[in-house]
Amino acid sequence: MAAEPVTIEFLERHPLREFEVGARKFVPLRVTNLQVDYDDGFWSVSLTPIDAIGCSQDFLEARLKLFEYIDFLWNEYVLCPEDELGETGKMQRELLLELFSVS
Repeated sequence: MAAEPVTIEFLERHPLREFEVGARKFVPLRVTNLQVDYDDGFWSVSLTPIDAIGCSQDFLEARLKLFEYIDFLWNEYVLCPEDELGETGKMQRELLLELFSVS
């Protein structure tokens, strides 16, 4: 029987802060908390409003994977011409633009 995931509360209460991926700097536009779970030596760090997650046996690596995935989503939905996006892509684009300022 698998163990139930345990939420690491002291991390969950910290808001997402600005971060960089490559030359791109992401600055949150609203207070958003990361969801951090640890289960049997495995960390998962997620940003639920955009359904993004990073997983690893190392917390910092899991967080980095999350940030890299957010950067991937930015490339796919925000930098893509709007007329090439479907309805779901347009919704994802709007959500990313509401969450982050990127320079």
